[in-house]
Amino acid sequence: MKKKTWLLYAIPILMLLLFISIMVSGPMLKKPLGKHDRLLESVHLLEKQVQEKQWTQAKAQVDYAMHAWDRIVNRIQFSVERESIYDILGALARMKGGIAAKDDQAILEEIYYFYALWDNLGN
Repeated sequence: MKKKTWLLYAIPILMLLLFISIMVSGPMLKKPLGKHDRLLESVHLLEKQVQEKQWTQAKAQVDYAMHAWDRIVNRIQFSVERESIYDILGALARMKGGIAAKDDQAILEEIYYFYALWDNLGN
C-alpha cells in the first residue's frame, strides 16, 4: 500500500517538472546546435551582404536562414508562443522578398525587426 501512495504523488510531480522544463527551455533551445541552424549568424552576414549590395550571396544567405529557422522551430515549438514563431517567419519572408526586389532599405528594416524578435524569443 505504501508503494501506491508514493506513486500517487511522484508521478504527477515528475510530470509537472517535465512540463515546466519544456516550457522554459526556449532561450536555450534557440541557440545553434550544429552548423545547419546558425540563424543569428546568418542574419548578421545577410545584413553585411545587403549593405555591400551583394545580391547573389544575400539570396543564398536568406535561403540558408529560412532552412535554419525550420530546424529551430522544431525544437522550440512547445516552449515559445506561436505568434513569435509566425512573426519571425514573416520577417524572414519579407527579407527574401526585399532581396528579390533589391530593396536594401526594406531589408535592413526587417533585419532589425528580426533582431528585436530574436532577443525576445522565449522570454
